[in-house]
Amino acid sequence: MDDYIFFSKSNWHEAPRLRHQVAELIRNFGGQIRFCQKPSFIWQRGVREEIARIDGDLKIARTRQLIHHQLRIWPVLRWLNALVEKRSIRALFGKNVSADSVIVNFNYDYYFLRDVFPNNKIVTIINDDFVAQAKLFSGSHAKKSLGMTCAGSDLVLTVSYPLMKQVSEWCSPELFFPWADVEYREPVPSGERNAVLLWAHIDARVDFDLLIQSTSSRSDVIFYLVGPQASNIRDQISKIESAANVVIVSSAKLDELPLERFFAAIIPYKKNVADIEAVTMSNKSLQLMSRGLPIIAHGMPAFYEHPAILKADDASEFAAGLDYFRENFSNLQDSIKNLVSENQPKNRFDFLKNLISRIEARN
Repeated sequence: MDDYIFFSKSNWHEAPRLRHQVAELIRNFGGQIRFCQKPSFIWQRGVREEIARIDGDLKIARTRQLIHHQLRIWPVLRWLNALVEKRSIRALFGKNVSADSVIVNFNYDYYFLRDVFPNNKIVTIINDDFVAQAKLFSGSHAKKSLGMTCAGSDLVLTVSYPLMKQVSEWCSPELFFPWADVEYREPVPSGERNAVLLWAHIDARVDFDLLIQSTSSRSDVIFYLVGPQASNIRDQISKIESAANVVIVSSAKLDELPLERFFAAIIPYKKNVADIEAVTMSNKSLQLMSRGLPIIAHGMPAFYEHPAILKADDASEFAAGLDYFRENFSNLQDSIKNLVSENQPKNRFDFLKNLISRIEARN
């Protein structure tokens, strides 16, 4: 059984993100996972450094850190934190790591992994613009850590074209998109597809002004907003939920929703936000398209090019996209089916395995 050790700043039981999905993908094809969750601080009580078995082929672990990654603004702070993290990782794993184990790293600042695993293949996956997200000194310290991490990895994967361009300064990255969770499902015949779906974690990234304009200009379209809501958008939610053509659902699985009513999915994010503009294929895009839904995206100029994906630059283009997909929903199904069939779990797993197999073995 192939063995993989994951490093992440997320906990295993959080809402699934790409790191969880990659781990499950590998498990589904016979791999064994040791998943290192978000590190705890050395002064935190009641948080144990241990490896716990969740399932036969899944173990979760937690290591220690000294300083929050946003605060490692000087080299000495990076160095001190690396000492603590390396010591914690070594104490946790000891000698229970084969040279054949593959290290899968989602942390932009884990440049020290080569010191801990000198003989292992290290794959780093960059799925966010961590430099843009940095809150101090224009992200120069984050860029430094990202560069060292990429340079010290055997393989770097990115999830978008902008991120690929960003890390190309230090390595030769490969593009690694999300994948469909199921095979294409032909939409059931429906006499009235009159609704669109926003299925996401609903937070400050959402352009509520755009949504309010759209619900007003297209009053005959029902807007479903489905997903957990961040606490800092309560005012915006209260404004939009008063509209007669808005349905708010706190959370639901995709197949629990009235899919027969939707003619499109929408991703109405704000414009000119660096980490939003870094998106080429959102994590849920192919899940939505596997149910036959075309996508209208706003605020993401680098989003994937496809006949069933419309990139809107303003409210007028967004509304035009609604009209177009409502009129052409059936005509787009063949192109959606082809895209989904090319992006199944087996396609992505084979792609990943092939890239890892090409890494030269370390002595």
